[in-house]
Amino acid sequence: MQGRSMPNRLAMTHFGSSCRRASQRGLSLIFSLMALVMLSLAAVALVRSVDISSMIVGNLGFKQDATSTSASAAAEALVWLQTSVSAGNLDADVPASGYYANSQDGLDPTGRRTSAQNPLALVDWLGDGSCGNAAAGTFSTCTVRAKLGTPVNGNQVRWVITRMCKTSAPISSANPCAKPATISSANAAERGELASGGRLTTLTSSPYYRVIVRTDSARNTVSYTETLVHF
Repeated sequence: MQGRSMPNRLAMTHFGSSCRRASQRGLSLIFSLMALVMLSLAAVALVRSVDISSMIVGNLGFKQDATSTSASAAAEALVWLQTSVSAGNLDADVPASGYYANSQDGLDPTGRRTSAQNPLALVDWLGDGSCGNAAAGTFSTCTVRAKLGTPVNGNQVRWVITRMCKTSAPISSANPCAKPATISSANAAERGELASGGRLTTLTSSPYYRVIVRTDSARNTVSYTETLVHF
C-alpha cells in the first residue's frame, strides 16, 4: 500500500513545480511589456523634443530674416524721406506715404501697450481698419496709415514715418522739433563729442524723423524696427 502511494506524491510534486514555472514565465512577460511601453514613451518624448527644438530654431531663423529685411524697407523709406526733405514738403501729413509731420506721442506701433485702462493710438498696418483685430475699447484711435513697401525675399514690409515735432505745421517757436545739438561758436566745434565719430557742428540740421518698419514673414512672424535720422 505504501509503495502504491509514492508515485502519487511524486506526481503532485511535479505538477506543483510546473505551475510555479508557468507563473514565473507570466510575470516575465508582464515586466517585458512594461519595459516596452516605457521605451516607447521615451522614444515619443525624444521625437517631440527634437521637433520642438527644430521649430524653435526655425522660428528664430524667420525672426532674424524679418529683422534683417526691415533694413531694406527702412532704406526705401529714407529715399522717399530725403526726396521730400529736398522738396520741402514735410510740414503736413502725407498719409498715403505713411508720413506724419508730428511726433505721434500717443502712438503704440506694436499694439502691445494699449489697454482698456490706458488706450493708445494704433497703426492700421494691414490697411483694412482691423488694427490687428484689437478689441473695441482697448485703443483710442486707428487712423495712422502705413505705407506698403516693396517685398523683400517674400517678406511683406510696411512703414510709418513721424517727424519729431509738436504739431503738423511749419517749424516755429510755437511748433518746436527735436533736433541734433548745434553750437554758435566755431571754437567750440573742437570740444565734446556727441558720439563716436561725430562732433558738435555749426551747421543747421533738420528735425529728427522716426521710421517704424513692420515686416511680416513666414509662420506669422512679425518684426518691428525703429530708426531715427536727420538731414
